[in-house]
Amino acid sequence: MTRDIPFSRRWGIRLGTILWFVAGLGFLLALPILVQATGWALPVVALLAALIALPLAWLFRKLLRSRRPLLQSWIGWAVALFFLLSILLAAPIYYLAAVTQMRPALVPQVTLTNGRKTIVFQGMQHVGIERFYKSVVYDLEDALSRGYVLYYEGVRPATPEADAWLDRTVTGGRDLSETYRALGDLCGLQFQNDYFQLLGRDAQVHPASHVVADVSTLDLKREYDRLMATDPGFAKAMAAKPKSDAASPDRMEAAIRFLRQGTEGQRAIAGILCRGFMTLSLTRASGPPSGDPLDRVLIDFRNRQLAARLIAEPRPRIYLTYGAMHLPGLFALLRKNDPQWHVASVKWMRTIDAPEDHDGQMPALPAAGR
Repeated sequence: MTRDIPFSRRWGIRLGTILWFVAGLGFLLALPILVQATGWALPVVALLAALIALPLAWLFRKLLRSRRPLLQSWIGWAVALFFLLSILLAAPIYYLAAVTQMRPALVPQVTLTNGRKTIVFQGMQHVGIERFYKSVVYDLEDALSRGYVLYYEGVRPATPEADAWLDRTVTGGRDLSETYRALGDLCGLQFQNDYFQLLGRDAQVHPASHVVADVSTLDLKREYDRLMATDPGFAKAMAAKPKSDAASPDRMEAAIRFLRQGTEGQRAIAGILCRGFMTLSLTRASGPPSGDPLDRVLIDFRNRQLAARLIAEPRPRIYLTYGAMHLPGLFALLRKNDPQWHVASVKWMRTIDAPEDHDGQMPALPAAGR
């Protein structure tokens, strides 16, 4: 029978069979996402596919002069489009889940030394997986036992005017700590400040071993005012910089509140999207400088102050927890002061991953009183 079918027709049938198999497999992969997203997803996609399929079936039937009944062509096109639209809707979620696993967000733990002094630079980020922060806290406690002084990042409040300026300029006037904590909850991640509290008791007993090695809001404002007055290029760049959108924190908080009210499946999808977008943004942040003129205040100025403090520190062992983006500039400043500074070791630590959830089976236990 197959000999009566032209060669091109046979290959067309084979190719069509392969395409239908791939489309069906893709639909089966997309199905759990659509079902978890909302109960209306499948009916809406099916209706949309049917509406789009009708003119397509009529058009191709006319162009190809097919004798195939319009109803049969319409059903075939509708099913194909239903599969295709379902795959397209689920594809971004699978892509972001794959990005999180295949290109994980990493921060460095770098040991720097000039032969006389050793600095362990632990890169940090605001929200991350629990095991990352537990590992950092363990390393900090171990460093304390080995005679290290701990240096922390954290811009200190100063005057009400300077604090308000920083809020307007950088944070949009919102409490970022609460936003980060809520964002971490949505993403299935943790907020870093919740884990550093574990070191609070030691800081009370040994305050000299715990140093907030950062500038104040007043220091930042003075540096900003100095640059605006003495550097025309900086002033021009700041004038051209888009104003901070004060409504963006409100939109983020509203989105977080909305997603918290969703079903378990919707929250799981939101977590995948959140972790994927964070992974992509952190990957970009670890690349070349952003070109934001405020980096000269928030990064470069703070690096200079931190480097001066590290150089002046008489104790030979320092364990520093700071944003990873500060490392290149800080290392350059240390080497400028002493060319003997070099990297002794590097360890990479993962900060974003899907939350772990393991289920086991308990052995049979005797009832109470037996």
